[in-house]
Amino acid sequence: MKQRKLLSVYTLLGIIMLAFSISMILSFNNLRKYEQLAQTEITDATWVIYQAEIELTRFLYTLDVFMYGDDSVYSREDVIERMEIFWSRLPLFLEGREGRKLSRIGNTQKAARAALDVLERMEPKVMSLDRTNTEEYLVIRTELHGLLEPLNRTLMDARQWQEGAALIRSERLDRGYIEMLLASVGILMSGGCLLLLLLHEIREARRAQTAEMSAMARLSAAIESFSDGFSLFDKDDRLVMCNQEFRAMHPAIADKLVPGIEFEEIVRSYVNNGLIPEATGQEDEWVKRRIRLHRNPTDDFEIKFADGTWLRVSERRTGDGGCVSIRTDITAMKQHQESLSSQQQRADSANKAKTDFLLTMSHELRTPLNAIMGFSEVMKQQLRGPLGDERYVDYANDIYNSASHLLAVINNILDISRIEAGRLELDEQAVVIGGEIEKAMRQLEEEARGADVKLASEIEQDLPLLLGDAHKIQQIVINLVGNAVRYMPDSGKVTVRALREQEGGIILQVEDDGEGMSAEDVERVISPFVRLSNPMVRAHDGTGLGLPLVKALVELHGGKFSLTSEVDKGTTGTAVFPKSRVIQPDDALFHGESTN
Repeated sequence: MKQRKLLSVYTLLGIIMLAFSISMILSFNNLRKYEQLAQTEITDATWVIYQAEIELTRFLYTLDVFMYGDDSVYSREDVIERMEIFWSRLPLFLEGREGRKLSRIGNTQKAARAALDVLERMEPKVMSLDRTNTEEYLVIRTELHGLLEPLNRTLMDARQWQEGAALIRSERLDRGYIEMLLASVGILMSGGCLLLLLLHEIREARRAQTAEMSAMARLSAAIESFSDGFSLFDKDDRLVMCNQEFRAMHPAIADKLVPGIEFEEIVRSYVNNGLIPEATGQEDEWVKRRIRLHRNPTDDFEIKFADGTWLRVSERRTGDGGCVSIRTDITAMKQHQESLSSQQQRADSANKAKTDFLLTMSHELRTPLNAIMGFSEVMKQQLRGPLGDERYVDYANDIYNSASHLLAVINNILDISRIEAGRLELDEQAVVIGGEIEKAMRQLEEEARGADVKLASEIEQDLPLLLGDAHKIQQIVINLVGNAVRYMPDSGKVTVRALREQEGGIILQVEDDGEGMSAEDVERVISPFVRLSNPMVRAHDGTGLGLPLVKALVELHGGKFSLTSEVDKGTTGTAVFPKSRVIQPDDALFHGESTN
């Protein structure tokens, strides 16, 4: 019984589908015939041709008035606008429904393509046309006027075709009525089937809507679980949804954060309630900037609110033109940064106090040291008479040497402190760098002989003058050569070079063949007060200020200092003075010249 019922249902469905198929076939044939009738109906196509002819005439008229009429009537932009309007009519001859109709009428499309070719050739001339260029005008006028006759012929052909189409239409309409009657029966039968299908689709749509609501509820639950503020705006900048955290971040306007509110209204609520200190006094400008950032988001940015809260805002566009916004509370991070900044300021203040203290104490120490050096020199030279014992002369000599060493250390500390405080200034003049090298090496000759170290210099001939501080350059050489001599384990050689740099600067280089250093030690010795944990190095006096001072003095001249070394092969210190400090000998008169 059940199978028979199912068979009856299947049979009924088969009959309905058969009727629907017949109806569809008849309707298709009917529609095809009506399409043929519509294709013969070319009134719209005739109108397209007529409009193109009218626009060409207007184009020519505007062109003529522009060339020979009053300046205030038409400008070149008007001519270009008329050309573009006429141009826009021509694709209708070739595309769409009218294009298909016109393809059956004579040489219509050929004339349209010819007109497009003419416009493409004439466009540059029209764009650059002015009232003084009569020759270009005549060329354009002639080419465009030649298009009128083909358009006129096309219009006449279309009208003749329309008259013939009316006769064909009358014959086919009679048969169309009969076919439409049969099709109507089929449509009524198939309509019932469609109604059933429609009811089915409604049920399916309700199921889909229920599933969508369920998915939306899950999405809302997921969004509410975010620890950050979340909001979604549609393509019209209206709020679609936001989570509770987003509302909690804006308690003053939380009641306004409902779906449908515009983004601009939210921003203005911030400003009007005084929530944005940055916007005070420039409310409208701030709102405009914020809207621009929202509509064209790039990088994340930060906003500070009046209650001290900081939010990081990250916005991204969605595929449908909307915008997703994620807001993160970074108040704790900002407070930490401010704390670090405050600590840094305190550290800078302490460092400045240290520098000032060193400067003051160094000056205070130099006065008694100078006295000690003076008295010890008098004693070792026995200017006031014999001391009575040769050991006293040695003691006086030791006192003098120790005081000299301490004074040199104090001078280095003073220079480093002045540089750190930005108080060290250069006594600039035109310096003969070779002369300063020789003076520095003469001061170190006795120490070098005592250490069995040979000093050599290689000064490039015709080396230009250097704009700099002669004393500071001499100090650079003394520190570099002195380090090389003091830390030479056995007899060795120290070479000082001065030569041109490829880019026009001057290179000052000190090279030794001592025991060298590792790359790690090279980085350390350039830092102030750093001495290597090396038994040989610790055997010598020093504060670890020599190389840092050299680096600082070179950089004070706008140059660069580098130190390279290789274990068991030696060390090379290189100071490069920039081209901007190289002067010609004739210019030395304007700077003062140090030659001795």
